[in-house]
Amino acid sequence: MAEKNATFEDNLRRLEDVVGKLEQGELPLDDAIKLYQEGMRLSKLCAERLASVEAEIKKLVVENDNVKLETLENPDA
Repeated sequence: MAEKNATFEDNLRRLEDVVGKLEQGELPLDDAIKLYQEGMRLSKLCAERLASVEAEIKKLVVENDNVKLETLENPDA
């Protein structure tokens, strides 16, 4: 079951496990539906965490009295 307090890595591992079981196609329908629902919850938790981290990576940079929003998508550029 998806845990809100679990780490991103824990949720991602569980999501990968759920997807693997579903892809095998050998589960009874009711079990597959329950796993699908769990997978959707895990996917949402992972996406929310990624969005949160992305927001943390953005920073405000002051250049020549102008405030510029900079993202660290390509730090080598």
